[in-house]
Amino acid sequence: MPELPEVESLRKNLSLVLLQKKITDVQLLRQKSFPSFEEKKDLLIGQQFVEIKRRAKILDLVLSNSQHLLIHLKMTGQLIFVDKDGQRFGGGHPSADWVNDLPSKHTRVIFDLLDRQRKVTKLFFNDMRVFGWLKVKSQDKLFKEFANYGPDINDDQLTIKYLLETAKNRQISIKQFIMDNQVLAGVGNIYASEALFRAKISPLRKANSLSKREMSRLLLEMRQIIDMAIAYGGTTFDGHYVGVDGLAGSFQEHLEVYGQENQSCPDCGKDFKIKRIKLGGRSSFYCERCQR
Repeated sequence: MPELPEVESLRKNLSLVLLQKKITDVQLLRQKSFPSFEEKKDLLIGQQFVEIKRRAKILDLVLSNSQHLLIHLKMTGQLIFVDKDGQRFGGGHPSADWVNDLPSKHTRVIFDLLDRQRKVTKLFFNDMRVFGWLKVKSQDKLFKEFANYGPDINDDQLTIKYLLETAKNRQISIKQFIMDNQVLAGVGNIYASEALFRAKISPLRKANSLSKREMSRLLLEMRQIIDMAIAYGGTTFDGHYVGVDGLAGSFQEHLEVYGQENQSCPDCGKDFKIKRIKLGGRSSFYCERCQR
């Protein structure tokens, strides 16, 4: 599942290739992916992309008529831009669709685009499991769309005071707390494990047990992990597609605990192994010795 660094990397990739391109046609191949397509199609045709934004893990493609094309990749979504020479940019869930001919059997929506030189290009929304979605919203409807999300992890509105106040009555584990999008947005499973390891806090600790000093350290580590992952283009585990130009990330090469079950703790040495447990139905990786 693409997490915030992967979606932010995708946003940056698309910003390089989509801006000022005009939508000339939209082909809907799966109704579930774009439920309001018929009533919204006219708001898309003839419009240019003027800004590519992100809120949490939702891409916000701003159009020249001030409408917002919102896209959530969910578990297996991809956005792949193909230029006139076949060069690809984009990202999302790694699969053979990154490199195979498009459209594929997983393609749900196709945007036909035209640039200022009248060159034809395409943007493909692929989604193997069909959980992702597209919506068109006006500016005044955006607040309602994002109302259930807490501040982004890299948002200045996210403060130690806010986290401590929100956590004080929460008996859930700190890992589940920082992964709750209603508390804060953008810390997925991989990055929660990594940040807790660097902060030396056990994922099993109750959220309301952290001191101000511990919460401050955790916020610092979460932000640094997210920034580092964005710098490396996110995390791409599927070895078949790592290194696809313009698509894959490389943060997987810098993971210290996630996916490292029974490996030596990077800080405690060979006599202490990384442990894997389940929290909230998700795998968590940590060192029992140095994470307290």
